[in-house]
Amino acid sequence: MAELFATYPWSVWGVLLATGVLIGLLAGLLGVGGGVVAVPVLLEIFETSGMAEPTPIALAVGTAQASILVASSTAAAAHWQAGTIDRALVWAWLPALMAGAVLGLVLSPFAPAKLLTALFAAAAVGLAFKMAIGDRMVLARRPLRGLPGTIAPIAVGALASSLGIGGGTLSTPVLSLFSYPLKQAIGAGALFNVVISLPATVFFLSADLGTPGRPADALGDVALFCVAALSLPALFVAPVATRWATRAPGPLLRRLFALCLAAIAVRLLLRP
Repeated sequence: MAELFATYPWSVWGVLLATGVLIGLLAGLLGVGGGVVAVPVLLEIFETSGMAEPTPIALAVGTAQASILVASSTAAAAHWQAGTIDRALVWAWLPALMAGAVLGLVLSPFAPAKLLTALFAAAAVGLAFKMAIGDRMVLARRPLRGLPGTIAPIAVGALASSLGIGGGTLSTPVLSLFSYPLKQAIGAGALFNVVISLPATVFFLSADLGTPGRPADALGDVALFCVAALSLPALFVAPVATRWATRAPGPLLRRLFALCLAAIAVRLLLRP
């Protein structure tokens, strides 16, 4: 216990709880998993504690995925109850999305972290621009079917699982490229967060077991204390934010999503 409090002083508790509130807000309001917020915060905490590379990166991504799983479960349940999840879309995307998530987990150890970050930042910038201008830029009037329709969910799943972010961060703006209703896209994104984070969490829990240099609460590449501190406030905030999302005007949600993506891209590009 003494070692645990030495790793996570009281100031870290406060930071994690505040980050959990933001994760719950993003999950419920925009269907964003919150990993883009959690990963930088966790990296700062782990690096400050003196962990040697590459331990902080793996631990931050694994912990973020476990936090997304818990926080997004309540958000997805709230969206399901509110009727903002299109079951036909979920079933159409689910196989390719899961395949992409597994692909991302398998290939991420071999891909340079800077390359993955740059790809995501570039995608976030483009999608933020699309969300900002609304329906004036679309690729088609409905989602693609067949083999071409698997490209988007595979890419979303691969990027999300390898970077420790929620699937909804990318799936919502991607669906908007095909004129998909925004609130239904946000609801689907909340569920996609769960779909991607579940296998990712299992993967990171079983990775690097017994490897030295990890905090006392670490199981594999997941810091359990951090998961609890991030998830607890999100469990309460996400359902409330979901109710706000179902009542908010579509144009407002679209602008908020564009702003969120732009902030994410800037944060990633400015990281050393």
